[in-house]
Amino acid sequence: MQRQFFTFDGLRLSYLEAGAQQPRKLLIAHANGYAAGCYEYLIAALSERYHVCALDFAGHGESQSTLAFSSWGFFSRQLLALTDHLGWQSLSAIGHSLGGGSLLRAAEVDSGRFEKLLVFDPVMLSFLMILYVKLFGNPMAKVARTRRAIFSSKEQALKIFSRHGANRSWEKAAVSAYVEYCIRATEQGAELCCAPSVEAQIFSQTEFAHLFRLGRIGSETHIVLPPASHVCADWVARKIVRQNKKSAVHRIPDSGHLLPFENHRLTLQLANGIL
Repeated sequence: MQRQFFTFDGLRLSYLEAGAQQPRKLLIAHANGYAAGCYEYLIAALSERYHVCALDFAGHGESQSTLAFSSWGFFSRQLLALTDHLGWQSLSAIGHSLGGGSLLRAAEVDSGRFEKLLVFDPVMLSFLMILYVKLFGNPMAKVARTRRAIFSSKEQALKIFSRHGANRSWEKAAVSAYVEYCIRATEQGAELCCAPSVEAQIFSQTEFAHLFRLGRIGSETHIVLPPASHVCADWVARKIVRQNKKSAVHRIPDSGHLLPFENHRLTLQLANGIL
C-alpha cells in the first residue's frame, strides 16, 4: 500500500492505494472515528483484482481535520472528489457505517459512476429517527464527546483497546490496525486522529432531503445488515434495492454493526462473492 494525498475544499486529504496496475477500480470508505487502514486486509486481498483506493475522510487518519461541515453531504462529496482526482468514471465501492451511508448519498448524485456498491450496515436513518436526533440529539454523539483521546504512548493505547469490553468481539488484527491508523504519536505521547468533537459532530448531522432521492440509486447495491440494524431503516434498504433487479439485502445471523472488524474472513468472503 502507498499513501497518497489530494486537496478537497482546501483540505489535504489522505488515501491508501494498492493494485494500481489492475484495470478495475474499487473505492473503500470507512466508518466514523476509524480510518482507511482499518480495512487493510480488504485492501491487500482485493488489490489482487482491483486498483483499490481507500479514503481517510476529513478529520480521520492522516487527513486534515475541520468542523466546518453541516451535513453528511460533506463526506459523499469527498468520495466523488477522490474519484474525480483519480479520473475514475466507472468503479465499484465498499462502505461501512458512515462510509456506506456516504457512498449511497454519492450514488444519489451520480449513480452512473458506480457499477456495484457493497455497504455494511450503512447509516440511513428513517424519518422518525432523524426527527429524534434533531429534537433530542444522538446518544452516540454524547458517547463520542466523552471518549478518551490522550494516551501516554501507542503501546499503552494498544493495551487499553485490547482489553476494552467494546472490542472483545474484534479480531486481534483489527485492534492492532485501529491503533496503528487511528492513533498518532505525539511529543507528549499519543492521541486519537479523529478528535472526539469531530466524531460527535458527524453523529449529530441528520437531514431529511436525501431520503427523497433514494430512487436515484440505480447501481447494483448490496446492503449487508445484522439481524436488527439500529442505523439502517428497513424501508430505506428495501427502497434502495428495488431500483435494480440485481440488488439485494443480506441479513447476516449473529453479526453486529462492526462485522468488518469482528470477522475478516466473512467480510472478505462477502466482498469476493458480490463484487
